[in-house]
Amino acid sequence: MQARRLRTPQEYVEAVKISTIAFVGKCDPEKVSANVEEELRKNDGSAEFWGSFGDDGAMTSHMINNIYHILYDGRIVLCGGVGNVSSLPEYRRQGGIRSIFAEKFADMRARGFVFSALYPFSHEYYRKFGYEFCHAPLRQRVQVKDLSIFPCPYQVKLHQWGECIQPFKDVYQKFILGRNMAIVRSERQWDWIEGDPYKDNVYRYLLSNESGAHAYVVFKPEGRGEERKAVLRDFAYDSREALYGLLGFLYRLSAQYTYVEGVFPAEVDFRTLLPEPYHVEQKVDTHGMFRVVDVPKALTLMRHPQGSGRYVIAVRDAFIEENSGTYAVSYADGVTASVERVDATADLSCDVTTLAQLVLGYAPLSTLRLRPDVTVAGNEETLESVFIKKNCYFSDYF
Repeated sequence: MQARRLRTPQEYVEAVKISTIAFVGKCDPEKVSANVEEELRKNDGSAEFWGSFGDDGAMTSHMINNIYHILYDGRIVLCGGVGNVSSLPEYRRQGGIRSIFAEKFADMRARGFVFSALYPFSHEYYRKFGYEFCHAPLRQRVQVKDLSIFPCPYQVKLHQWGECIQPFKDVYQKFILGRNMAIVRSERQWDWIEGDPYKDNVYRYLLSNESGAHAYVVFKPEGRGEERKAVLRDFAYDSREALYGLLGFLYRLSAQYTYVEGVFPAEVDFRTLLPEPYHVEQKVDTHGMFRVVDVPKALTLMRHPQGSGRYVIAVRDAFIEENSGTYAVSYADGVTASVERVDATADLSCDVTTLAQLVLGYAPLSTLRLRPDVTVAGNEETLESVFIKKNCYFSDYF
């Protein structure tokens, strides 16, 4: 199998047909062909289309690489968001997807990408390409009536089709500060917030006062009668007071909704916020997977402890061979001073899958050292101070 970026509108149409078969959907090829030029124009470089081809030139598999910028220890880095991974049934198990990943990773490394992310149908399947489960957000459902304890001193406005969305962007930019993996949305990646609430049944509310916007919430109704709930699609706030205001506004929905449900940041635990924890339902979501595309770059950009120190880490990457090796990392005053390949005994050895969890801060080394691929041979105090649990928040879907 050969893999490459798709070049022509007709190849894009073939990719849509492959995804339609793989995901058991429907499409009108003639309509797709008629609209392909407009769709590619709207894309505006925010997504790349890849395919694999057999010896006869037929496209066998397809994948989209969405271009994202995410926060990583206070820096903005490139991250590819994988979607529409699909193969025609007659070509499966012939290496089509593997060939796309191989070519795509090489291309991404050359262009400065640090991470790649995806939402898997199977964690086990994507682990063989170097991805690992890196975020476990808490999905919570609360009774709307229990939100009566929160004040809402803000002016609340329903966003209408065509109105300026800049206030939403301003709140979001403050909200994501300090949150690893949060997406720094491009103009194209804000398109979804536009909409007519009367047509799409999605409601977008902005909370403001004389100093400006401080919170917003986007939700869609689900269920009926006593089971009706407001399912949060997106929200942001710039302070504790703004969070309280947002929750206080949601209490105003009590005449229509019994529950509010959504995935909340780690600091929002309704068992500690509401008077009756029995009313709070919680479930850990098995969320997205990440992989380190460029190990030296990830180690270089990672935040380190204050003071100075050094450690040696050995990384195994069965898919991107350039990542495999032993690295001596020196740091001073919170930043990396140097990352060098060395021939030395490693203080810490791990697979690239665990490395993603370590550098992004999914869990501290004290937890991840129990993984079978992890060996800690020494320098434990330094390693424990370097690889800590961090504030992670990954909320956009693709």
